[in-house]
Amino acid sequence: MLLSLFLIAPLEAYASWQLIKDEDAIQVYSGKLQGTRIKSAKGEVTIAASLDEILAVLENIQLLPRWLYKCKSAKTIKQVDIVERYDYIYSDMPWPSWDRDVIVRSVFQQNPDTKVVTVSFDTNPTMVALKQRVVRVKQMTGRMVLTPQTKKLANNQSAKSTKVIYEVNADPGGKIPKWLVNDMISDFPFYSLKNLRALVMSRKVNETH
Repeated sequence: MLLSLFLIAPLEAYASWQLIKDEDAIQVYSGKLQGTRIKSAKGEVTIAASLDEILAVLENIQLLPRWLYKCKSAKTIKQVDIVERYDYIYSDMPWPSWDRDVIVRSVFQQNPDTKVVTVSFDTNPTMVALKQRVVRVKQMTGRMVLTPQTKKLANNQSAKSTKVIYEVNADPGGKIPKWLVNDMISDFPFYSLKNLRALVMSRKVNETH
């Protein structure tokens, strides 16, 4: 996979991460990016699947509603090249909040030595016309870091797994209850990673039958 430069605050730009949820082998942290008032969320999980198996899911926009938390629909609106694309994502929000939409620019990059893949993303809020009664998310950055791991087993065999770190810094915009914002800080990475793991593992099972 080709390397590409993408300007985004690294994990180290956070003064500290606070563990707020540790459940079902998924850890969720909250933090605050230096110089901003928006809280961020980071989730971590290890999936018993290869890097390629996880990338096959992440690169398929049609699968996004099946794992991304609150995502109702998604479509690619511009494919720049093999490592960069723009997606339109529509999210279903609970009453009394209006639904949200966002245009996400994703860039895939891989370290040629470690094979670690980073999917960085931000938003281009003016790329698609605004919709009535839908709040456009105008501020968002984040990334997924996929680290391939191999565990040696007996009889010279090995088992592949991938550590996934999902980090999001977003302002949902509009009027939204504080309790809902606080819930989303932990719920978004937790359920997104839980759904991603389940989807990847179900595809592995189907492929072996």
